[in-house]
Parts: sequence; C-alpha cells; structure tokens
Amino acid sequence: MKKCSILIAVLFLISCQPEINVIINKEPGRITGIVVPVNETATVELYQGNLIDQTTTDANGFFEFEKVSPGTYRLVVKADQYGSVEVSNIRVSDSEGYDVGIVELSLFPNPLIDVSPYNGARDVGASNAYIRLFFTEYMMPETVKEAFSITPSLDNISLSSPSYSSGSSRYLYSIHGDFKPGIEYTYTIDTTAATAYGKNLEFSYSSSFTIEEFKITSIAWNGESNSELRIAFNSQISADNFDKITINPPTATYLNSDNSSSRGTNSSMYLRISPAISWMTDTTYTVLISGDIAESGGTTLGRDSIFTFVTDPIAITSTSPRNDQYFISVLPDIMVRFNNIVDESTIADALTVFPEAVYEIWTYYSDGYNYFYLNVISDLQNKTQYVVELSTDLKDYYGRHLKAPYSFRFVTQ
Repeated sequence: MKKCSILIAVLFLISCQPEINVIINKEPGRITGIVVPVNETATVELYQGNLIDQTTTDANGFFEFEKVSPGTYRLVVKADQYGSVEVSNIRVSDSEGYDVGIVELSLFPNPLIDVSPYNGARDVGASNAYIRLFFTEYMMPETVKEAFSITPSLDNISLSSPSYSSGSSRYLYSIHGDFKPGIEYTYTIDTTAATAYGKNLEFSYSSSFTIEEFKITSIAWNGESNSELRIAFNSQISADNFDKITINPPTATYLNSDNSSSRGTNSSMYLRISPAISWMTDTTYTVLISGDIAESGGTTLGRDSIFTFVTDPIAITSTSPRNDQYFISVLPDIMVRFNNIVDESTIADALTVFPEAVYEIWTYYSDGYNYFYLNVISDLQNKTQYVVELSTDLKDYYGRHLKAPYSFRFVTQ
C-alpha cells in the first residue's frame, strides 16, 4: 500500500511540470562545381521544383551556391551556342556541401545528345553510310523530317522509325539515302524538331562528313578450280562493268546471274566472275581491273588495279577406299577424285591395279573437277592388299601431266 502511494505522488509531480519543446535547427549547406570549357561563361540555375537561384561561372569555370537548405535539388547549366546540361538528384545534408564535380557543356542542342558520323568525319564507309541522330526524349518523327536538310541533296532519302535503347535511355532516328563516294555532305536539323510535348530543339545544329572515295575493297578467290573470283567495291556498280575486266591468260568466264542487289536492280557492290569450265591448272593468272569502272552515280575508280592468283597443278584430292584402309568388300566401288578436269582418254594408260582386277572405268564431271570409278566386275581376292597407281602419263584437260606418280592401297576382307 505504501509503494502504491509513492507512485501516485511521483506521477502527480510529473504532470504538474511545465511543457518542454525541443527545436532542432538545420544548418544550410552549399553546392559547388566546375563547368568546362572554362573559357565559356555559363549560367547555372538551381531548381527545387521551381527555379530558386542562379549564378554564373568565374574565369576558372567555378560556381557556388551558398546557404542551401537541406533537400534535393537539380542544376541546369547553359551557355551561348551550347546545349543545356542537367544534373539531378543533388542531395544537400545538414551543414554539408555537395560538389557536383566537372560539368561538360554539350555541343548539341537539348534534347539532341549525339550524332553519327561525328562532325568532321572523313572516309565514312560508302557501303553502309547513313546518319544517326540520338535524343534523350521522344521526338515527333514528322517534325524531325521537316527540320532535316542536307547539301548536296540526297536521292531516295528516308527517315526510319525511331528506336529506343533502355540501356542508354535515348531514342535513335536514322536517315538513309544514296550517298555518293568522295562527296562532303553537310546537314542541318533546325528548331522545327519537337518532342511530343511541344519542346523544340534549343538551337539549329549542323554537321559535316565526307564519304570515302570509290574503291575496290577486296578481291577474293578460294583456290578451287571452279570457284568464283569476287571483286568487291564500296559502292553499287552495274553488271555493265564486266567488260572492263581483263583476265590473262584468256579464259572463258561469265558473270554470275545473281549479281544483283537486294533493291532488285541489276547492280551490286561486287562482281562475281566464274570460269565457264574451270581455271587452267598450274597457271599464274593476272586480272586487270580498269580504272574506268564506275559506280552507279558515274564516279570511276580513276586508276587501274592488278590482281594475280596461281592455280594448282592437276592432283588427286581423295580416294575411296582411303589409303591403307582394311576390310574392304571384294566388289568395292573404287573412286579417284581430282582437283580439276582430266583428259579422260589418258586414264586407262596411266592406271595400274595390282594384283590385276577386272573393272570398267566410269568417269564423271562436276563443278570444275573430274572423278572416276572403277566398276569392279569380278570379285577381288580375299584378304589381299591391292595397290592402285596413276602414272605421270595422266593429263588434265589443258594438256598438263600429273607431276608425280600417285598410289594408294587397301586390303580386302
């Protein structure tokens, strides 16, 4: 009972004390940074919802906002002939400073942030030349098309549908057309370009680039007797240029029938030349490509080019059975394949099979090379090693002999 009385007395005394208010004062902080290029006087605006303060950079590009209440802010940096730059999520704590670091003025009018090719680019590839415009906001395509102009004018100009990259948070607008080799192009996108909310480009932007000269980009031949000679260019050419290529020694050739572009025209970025029969064996070819070859716009190469390639002598590329193969049927299909065309009349005299066998020779031609079968008529001997040999009496279609005798062996089952 005594303890209860004491507790009631204490509570009564506490309830009679005057009210105590605790007030915590927050000290203001500051925001600093440097704007580059430092020789440009930039205006720096401070926002917390609305514009609350602004300042300019000094001779060293430095700026400072003092007595900034704790909170979250954003900066907008502007300078003549530069696009505005925004720095967000600036958090000022009690009595602390926040240094935004270096802020680089944009060469592009907001919301344009980048272009490709870059301004002043040279030797831009003619084969895939197109202009790319990158924006931080969605631009109405019709306004971009209206705002865009280029000199000299571009044939078949088109603006592709915009694409968005979530990784870089930007929208890409691509402009295509028939760019001509060796030409310098200057394009402008003016303030007509606008976002879906009516925000226009801050100021007009111009950029220049030069397409590389018309040239041969590669000449390829894969070494096979019937493979095509492919001459690639960096711009569209027509099949009419076929007669401006000279091949020595003279060989019957033709231009592949699918030498056309995806546009459905009789033009392509390469000439694909194939031999009518095969390339001659053991021969050094010289290909003269005339400087008069012209791309679709009429620009010529301007100088001749020479390419050489060397073909292999006639040779055996494969046999069946393989050399030293075992457990072969006593009625096998014996096949010999060559890398080019052989003179079929020389096979019988050049061929020896030991032990002797009874067979017929069947020859075949396919895509620039020969092969022949020995159609064995009577069973071969069991468990016997057979040797098939071709002597240097074998000639190819062009009268050249096999360089050295060739043989292979197999064992029957």
